[in-house]
Amino acid sequence: MVKKLVIFVHKWLGVVLALFFLMWFVSGVVLYFVPFPSLTQAERLAALPPLQLPADCCLGAPEAARRAGLRPGGSEARLGMLGDTPVWRMLATAADSASFDTPPRPRWHTVDARTGALLPPLSDTQAATVAEAFSGRRATGTEWVERDQWTVPQGLDVHRPLVKVLLDGDDGLELYVSPGAAEVVRDTRRAERFWNWLGAVPHWIYPTVLRQFPQAWHHVVVWLSVPGVLLAATGVVLGVWQLFLNRQRWIPYRKFWMRWHHILGLVAAVFTLTWMFSGLMSMNPWGVFTSRVVDAQSRTQWAGEAPRTTRGPAEAVALAAAEGLVPLEVDTLRIAGQAWYRVRGQGAGAVQRLVRADGPVAAVAHAVPDATVLAALQGLRPDAPPPAIEWLTQYDGLYYARHHDASTAFNRPLPVWRAHWAGDDVTVYADAASARIVMRADATTPWQRLLYNGLHSLDFAPLLARPALRTGLIVGLSLLGVALCVTSCVVAWRVLVPRRRRVPAPTVPMGEGAWTA
Repeated sequence: MVKKLVIFVHKWLGVVLALFFLMWFVSGVVLYFVPFPSLTQAERLAALPPLQLPADCCLGAPEAARRAGLRPGGSEARLGMLGDTPVWRMLATAADSASFDTPPRPRWHTVDARTGALLPPLSDTQAATVAEAFSGRRATGTEWVERDQWTVPQGLDVHRPLVKVLLDGDDGLELYVSPGAAEVVRDTRRAERFWNWLGAVPHWIYPTVLRQFPQAWHHVVVWLSVPGVLLAATGVVLGVWQLFLNRQRWIPYRKFWMRWHHILGLVAAVFTLTWMFSGLMSMNPWGVFTSRVVDAQSRTQWAGEAPRTTRGPAEAVALAAAEGLVPLEVDTLRIAGQAWYRVRGQGAGAVQRLVRADGPVAAVAHAVPDATVLAALQGLRPDAPPPAIEWLTQYDGLYYARHHDASTAFNRPLPVWRAHWAGDDVTVYADAASARIVMRADATTPWQRLLYNGLHSLDFAPLLARPALRTGLIVGLSLLGVALCVTSCVVAWRVLVPRRRRVPAPTVPMGEGAWTA
């Protein structure tokens, strides 16, 4: 009775989900080699023009925001160039905005760094000029988009609507410009878009019509994954059952497709199950994992009291230039009650300098002093016992990079400080070079690391150290999964559309000139 029930469940779930499984395996291989379009930090900085600040420039970020009538909504304030004009790009809300239902959401704004005047959002012509300066190519067309297939993620909501700018060239380059921030926020190319239609879009169930509704998309993926896990699990049970409990033969099927479905299932069932289960875990169903993002209260504790700034960004840029850096952008940092400017740029051996914005001495360094970071970590959770703090020069089991190339999107800096609170098993990783907390971990993080990241991406430390082996395993196991799914699709088709059985025709006496079918 139990076996019949398992067979029934496996059979009909297979009929419904066979094509989905085939799609997930094929698209997973494509996605491994061609990620979803994004503009990396390295690409963005490489396209920036050098900072050209007059001697009497510029206003500090707080004063510029006050004059522009903005209330900062986050820690983001970056000084750069818009044509010949130095501007602050700020994530903020209008100071006079009010909402009785929900607090106003911050958006990107551009402020003239010399006068504090709030600049209006870019027109499509101005956006095309920004895109041309970014790419060094000529714009051939523009289009306003609220969201499309390549800008559907929620991280771009603070920039919408966007201006899509088409550029000349054989690669079909398209740039998305934020009218509020007056900068490029995404780039795509024709080949990248083509492969993503075969990779990320089907693998993540990511069509715009669904993904624009985050909650609906979340539920669709979860409730497709749950029966997928059940299908893979019943396959494992049946395969083992036939292999060890069938006394007649190990492979009980004689028909070609069923026989190979069973054989491939014996080989591929376990990793098919782990991939389906880890795919479900990637959606954090029912909130089983806590977030790795630092909460607002912890960020406030980390920053400390707002200090009085005693020097402007122009002085920081001049000091960084004296150190051999070609400044491209300045952003503001706050840690343990201290204010710093981070000057990013180009130069031999370094891409940034940190300049103290408060205090009598304009300290210039590659990173915030150790004593400052330690004070910020110790004050991060004032109600908890003091943490154990270590200096990490290598990745550990929770804090790691999938790729060691700094240009990739999934990259974490080294070295970092690690603070661990043993009482509730909370760990925080802080980067002295950016004066920011880069990751938070708690008791659920190791499980998320194993059940999602480890099982789904095979990014365990021994395999990360051997990228060719990891790539071979992922591609080889995926091809086995594709073969298994092909047999599943054939079997499912034959269940839905069985062969017509031949019905014997009535026998007619031979004397009447008829024949027997």
